[in-house]
Amino acid sequence: MKILFPIGTLYPSQAGGPSNTVYWMAKALVAEGAEVTCMATNHGAEQEVEADRWRSASFGRVIYFRARFHQFPVKMMLAAAKQIKHHDCIHLNSLFYPPSFILAAIATWKKKAVLWSCRGNLDEAALRFSRWKKMPLLWIIKKLFAGPGTTFHATSSVESAHIKRHFGPNVRLVEVPNYMELPVPIPRQVQMPYLLYVGRIHPVKAIDHLIKAVSMSQTFLRSVFELWLAGADNNAHAVELKKLVGRLGLENRIRFIGHLEGDAKQALYANAYFSILPSHTENFGNVVIESLAQGTPVIASKGTPWEVLEKNKAGFWVENDPESLAKP
Repeated sequence: MKILFPIGTLYPSQAGGPSNTVYWMAKALVAEGAEVTCMATNHGAEQEVEADRWRSASFGRVIYFRARFHQFPVKMMLAAAKQIKHHDCIHLNSLFYPPSFILAAIATWKKKAVLWSCRGNLDEAALRFSRWKKMPLLWIIKKLFAGPGTTFHATSSVESAHIKRHFGPNVRLVEVPNYMELPVPIPRQVQMPYLLYVGRIHPVKAIDHLIKAVSMSQTFLRSVFELWLAGADNNAHAVELKKLVGRLGLENRIRFIGHLEGDAKQALYANAYFSILPSHTENFGNVVIESLAQGTPVIASKGTPWEVLEKNKAGFWVENDPESLAKP
């Protein structure tokens, strides 16, 4: 089986969960004897990889393209279009990433199998952002690609329901959760007790609800705990959140610690008291399994598919309004 993975960002980039998810998947497929080709931009990995050069890796044959416009990487799309004919299957990630849409059309025309991971794109909370652009694209995908040549991939039963709602009850669908390569466990060495959020600084993550929750929690305010927010904080939403922290007088209790990777990120998980994922919506939430892999329990919102946390006594599954998150 020859499989092509065109994706916006890929390990060692940490610009989004699929960067790791696809890397782990491709590595496992290679170990099982599949021929894997990965094509990505070098966004988020500019210092780690040499751009525009093919190389062999543990996760297949791979190339990272230098792209001026990450959302529309022309060189990557042209190269991927040429590669399609040499593969049995193309695995796309994200419904609304322009290269995915264009490459799906080419693969369908060439009668190649298409596997399309939706990555939470179809949740109503996610569709609220730029809805005017997304809904026409969904109509086109349903009309052109939701036939027997395309199989959609969901990571949870909730996401499967979203896919059927938009593309019909008889759409070809496979439900497989994300899997990860387990990290080396890091010994716990707590110096300052903290609660932890790791992920994008984006409105869909409901970080503002988490900040308001700790401001309402007398348990938190009377303690020596801090809230640490890990993620690239060089965007407009991060500025809004920092202003919120200032208005609530929590500058000394809430830290924006930026983007961390590798051992530093694993140590961050290992030493946290709890990891918290308060998102309005998640199709999966890799940070949950990353935290659990270091032995740290998780509080996840009911916008995520993590009811199993309470069933296995590994954390809590709660509503994500500030009042619910603030409960001791």
